[in-house]
Amino acid sequence: MDLNEYTGEEIIANIVIKQGKKHEHKVWMPRTVFNDAQDKDAYIIGNGESRIGFDLYTLPQDTYGCNALYRDYEPDYLITVDRRIYQEIKDSDYGDKNVVYTNHLNMTKIGGTCHLIPNNPYMGAGTTAMHIAIHDGHTNLICLGFDCAKDGPNLNVYKNTNGYDNDQTTVNQTHWAKQIYAFMKENPQVNWTFVEGDLPDDFFTLDNCKQITYNELNTHITHGKNKST
Repeated sequence: MDLNEYTGEEIIANIVIKQGKKHEHKVWMPRTVFNDAQDKDAYIIGNGESRIGFDLYTLPQDTYGCNALYRDYEPDYLITVDRRIYQEIKDSDYGDKNVVYTNHLNMTKIGGTCHLIPNNPYMGAGTTAMHIAIHDGHTNLICLGFDCAKDGPNLNVYKNTNGYDNDQTTVNQTHWAKQIYAFMKENPQVNWTFVEGDLPDDFFTLDNCKQITYNELNTHITHGKNKST
């Protein structure tokens, strides 16, 4: 669907079983966020340890962040699909002043001030953030904090905190890698740039994917498309 054609979508607000039959109550959720990409880069911020030490406040608009990132940094758009993290965000009232995207289940069961993920791909928060950026019209995605080359120790910067596994947990990182790879392959019109991070070699067999260093990112921010004039 073309970005300009999207006006909203119907969601299931609740389900009632009467006399053995399922009855779905659906409501229309209008589009509530309007972002004109204007050929700008989109910065997708994951929570892998490879972004530790980088000052996120040097990033220009448009930033799309995941889950507990809001504890330390306010992205332009925060995306969460996890029930526990969304509950925390709701309780913090963060959504009252910031754009928070979540799925229809969190919206209907937990409530709060939030926005529906448009045409939800039902993927992890990182891939969903990419999806929303593309939905907004971005064709150049710069991704930070993605560490998913292999299964192993928990590499999330928020490990051992509310809603996250501890540092002794073995995490199935390759599940997310396969998801991202398939999504990139489905969107050959979009360019992905990953900033450092532990990433699968398969990513870089795609013509629309490359990797740079944080020094190169800093140079891009200073001299790239998003530089103020």
